Amino acid sequence: MSAEAAAAMIAPGSTVGMSGFTGSGYPKAVPLALAARIEAAHAAGQAFQVRVWTGASTGPELDGALARANGVEFRLPYNSDPIARDRINRGEMEYFDLHLSQVAPLALQGFLGPLDTALIEVTGVTADGDLIPSSSVGNNQTWLDRASQVILEVNRWQNPALEGMHDIYTVGLPPHRQPIPLVRPGDRIGSPYLHCPADRIVAVIETDTPDRNQAFRPPAAAETAIAGHLIAFFEHEVARGRLPPGLLPLQSGVGNIANAVLSGLLASRFEGMSAYTEVLQDGMLELMDAGKLDTADVNYASGAATGENTLASALANAQADHANRLAQAQADAMTQAAQLQAQSQQKALDQQKQFFNTGLQGEQPLITGGQNAFNTLQNAYGLNGNTAQSQYM
Repeated sequence: MSAEAAAAMIAPGSTVGMSGFTGSGYPKAVPLALAARIEAAHAAGQAFQVRVWTGASTGPELDGALARANGVEFRLPYNSDPIARDRINRGEMEYFDLHLSQVAPLALQGFLGPLDTALIEVTGVTADGDLIPSSSVGNNQTWLDRASQVILEVNRWQNPALEGMHDIYTVGLPPHRQPIPLVRPGDRIGSPYLHCPADRIVAVIETDTPDRNQAFRPPAAAETAIAGHLIAFFEHEVARGRLPPGLLPLQSGVGNIANAVLSGLLASRFEGMSAYTEVLQDGMLELMDAGKLDTADVNYASGAATGENTLASALANAQADHANRLAQAQADAMTQAAQLQAQSQQKALDQQKQFFNTGLQGEQPLITGGQNAFNTLQNAYGLNGNTAQSQYM
């Protein structure tokens, strides 16, 4: 289906929950088509605005295009688009600056009102109908659970290796809400896929469009100094035994300073690090690519231009590392099995040698050699040869 046909399914005054988290994984085709439709309606003297929910900020094809068309009546929970910000500050767009972690529970419990349409970007759809998330998760599963109808954008630009990287877990509603059983970064407690009943999916659009690219600038002297101070602090705490050699899970902010600090860890001695944080950005990808960061548990992967190549490299390295670990594990298992077999055979030989060289009475040496040994057994127990052979061979 075309983006224009899908946009025609979104009615004026409706509420649309869209994917996207800080420039990653947001829909790019249908919002542009919806903005064009809104502009045409306004030109014809017709009122047309929608209410927009997302995971966080998005990109110019969504927030920028709809704000330029004066097509957003209400926006939550976060915005960084300059056109939308101007409309909000002029009182032309209602805005609820809500803590990101509170959006999904409030939406699920109905406090935000009904959700008419979920517009979600995915990497692909499996043969079983599972939805492969793209470069962010945000509130996507909540929108899919709440919406009356669902529109999917399948973006071929997203790396296919993203399949299997996600961990989608829902906690439920009170009074049946469940705890989140995460103990350490890298724990898996949910599903790698988003789920939605097929009968609520009304449109699927194919796209091939990159996320918003916003490259980080090289670290300045002040940012490099900050990184040095932090690493010195880590070294001090490790030396005092208050931090383990691989540190505790890292949590970083978003932006140039946080990215510079993460990049500074490349030159440190710390290895086997892990992260439980909001964004997988360039500095963290560099740590992962260098083999210093083992695990990163994040909400979205940054779409920075330098980061995409690093992400592809990190994914390729992770796949190669997994294959190498699997091959090594198989080789180790075969070696161990061979060693156990050799030990078992040697033990059996030793037992046979001890049996034929030690008397059954008085620890007297037996006469070595096949039939002579059985003759000795016959003499010791008064048995005939056939009985001795049937019992001991």
